[in-house]
Amino acid sequence: MELRHLKTFQVVAEQLNLTKAAEQLGYSQPGITLQIKALEKELGRTLFARVGRQTYLTAAGKLLKTHVDRLFGVMHELEDDFKKLDQPYGPLVVSGAEFYCSHYMPTIIKRYTKSYPDVRLSLISADSADTAKRVFSNQADVGIVAGNCDYPDLEVVPINEEDFVMVASPAVVQGRSYMEVLTRYPFLRNGVLEKLGEKIMEEVTFTPPAVIECSSEETIKQTAIRQGGVCAVGEDVVSDELATGELVVIYRFRKKMITSLIFLKDRADEASIRAFVSLVQKEWTQSRKSGLVK
Repeated sequence: MELRHLKTFQVVAEQLNLTKAAEQLGYSQPGITLQIKALEKELGRTLFARVGRQTYLTAAGKLLKTHVDRLFGVMHELEDDFKKLDQPYGPLVVSGAEFYCSHYMPTIIKRYTKSYPDVRLSLISADSADTAKRVFSNQADVGIVAGNCDYPDLEVVPINEEDFVMVASPAVVQGRSYMEVLTRYPFLRNGVLEKLGEKIMEEVTFTPPAVIECSSEETIKQTAIRQGGVCAVGEDVVSDELATGELVVIYRFRKKMITSLIFLKDRADEASIRAFVSLVQKEWTQSRKSGLVK
C-alpha cells in the first residue's frame, strides 16, 4: 500500500466530501477517486458507501481509518523525534577520573544543563583506561582521559596540556635528590603512567626497586602525602597539595600530560555530543585562565 493512497483515504474519511478533500490535498476529484479505487482493489474491500448524496465509511473503511490514524500518528512522532536530533536531547553519559569530575565538571555541568535542558546528563567516575573501554563499548557517550588513547574507532580531542611531575612528601625528600628518594621509597603507579609509556622513566635513568600499583590518581596522591612513596602525576592533580606544601616536586618530566575528550567517531555528528565537546573545549580553558580550577 502506498502511503500517498493511505493519506488520501484518511483525508476523505475525515471530510466525507470529495470536494473538500480535493481542496485540502491539492488533487483533482477524479485523481482522488482513482486513488481510492486503487486502494479498494488492493485491499479487496469497499471503503466508502453512498446513500443519496451522503458518503459513509463501510465497516472495512472504519477499520482502515483506525489503523491509518495510528500509522500516521507514529510517523508524526518519528518526524518530531528526528527533529529533536538536530538539537541536544536525551541521555548523555560522561565518564572521567574522579579528579576531573570533582574539579572541572561542576561548572561545566551547570552551564551545559542550563543551555540544553532537554539533555539528561549522567556523570561516571572512572580511571582513564576504564573510561576508554566504556566509551568504546557505548556504555558512556563521552570520556575524559589522560595520556594516550589507542582505540582506532575513537575520536580524540585534546583539551589540556600540563607538566608531568614526580612528587613526594617534604618529609620523604628532606633535601635528598630524586634518585635517593626513589632508592629509599616505593614508586606509586597507575594506568596513566602506563599510557604515557614506560619510556618516560628513562629520563631518570633509574628503575625503582619497588613499584606499587594503585587504582586511581587520588589513591596515589593520598599515599604520597602520607609518606608511602613517590608518584608521577599531572601537575593539575596535585596543584592544591603543592600550594599547601603537602607535596613537593622532585622531578619535572620533559613529556607533557595531555588530557583529551574521547567519543566514537561514528557518533561525532550527534548534537548532544557536539555541544558537550564544544562547551568543554571553551570552559576548560576559561576555567584555567580565571583560576576557577586549581
